[in-house]
Amino acid sequence: MTDTGEASVGGMGLITKSVAVLQALAASGELTVGQLSDATGEPVSSLYRLLSSLDAVGWVEQGSKRGKFRLGLDFLWLGARLEAQLDVRRLALPELTRLHEATGETVFLCIRRGMSAVCIERIDGRDVQIHSLRLGESLPLGEGVAPRAILAFESPDFVARYLRDAASRAPVSAIAPEREQLVRLLDETAASGVAVAEADWVDGIGGVGAPIFDHKGHVVAALSISGLSGRLFSGDIDVVALVTQAAHAVSLKLGSKSFTGRVNRGQANSVASQEQ
Repeated sequence: MTDTGEASVGGMGLITKSVAVLQALAASGELTVGQLSDATGEPVSSLYRLLSSLDAVGWVEQGSKRGKFRLGLDFLWLGARLEAQLDVRRLALPELTRLHEATGETVFLCIRRGMSAVCIERIDGRDVQIHSLRLGESLPLGEGVAPRAILAFESPDFVARYLRDAASRAPVSAIAPEREQLVRLLDETAASGVAVAEADWVDGIGGVGAPIFDHKGHVVAALSISGLSGRLFSGDIDVVALVTQAAHAVSLKLGSKSFTGRVNRGQANSVASQEQ
């Protein structure tokens, strides 16, 4: 029987070898098994087995000439997704900083992962203890203004799937106990281009969230601001305008000409009517 520790070491060794192969291919473009052996120090026989496994999951593929290998489309897709996320974070940070400095409140940047929104950037403001979403943590797409701003501009098919999944839960969400309430909130967000909540989670705490679009008009993230409602919405600063302008600025940096994602406005109601 294999010892758990030995299996763990073996698994780590396989990962290390895989990383070495992928790094060599990334640096050179295409390599033969012999060239990979020279680059990684691994025997040719082991590399054939490893390349076969990597090819099966789409991380490597046959090169332009017989006997050569290159990075696979699935691996390139993963890299492109990571690069896009890093670009959003890098390009959004100046706008988040300006938003924070103008208001003194806590600001967030979220991206979608599955049926949730993950916080990939946060700048703490006043009353930091009232905000539960930490860096790296997630919320369902039906909760909070940033997640809602993402969900409202996803494709109708995705929204329908989210609503079907949400229908199996009771309540559907903390802010919209009934499905119809969530549909109405999504419709309002899609129509106005911004999610506004004067008391999303707890009475007295509110926020504003706006979607960020890429060059194809797809929603890729959302930024938001949150704080005490009495201060957030009663001061001289128009936080809705500030958040909308900040999101628009990031969208422009990503190549979006305008809020092209608004083609989905009203999609929540259409989804509701289709399912009835």
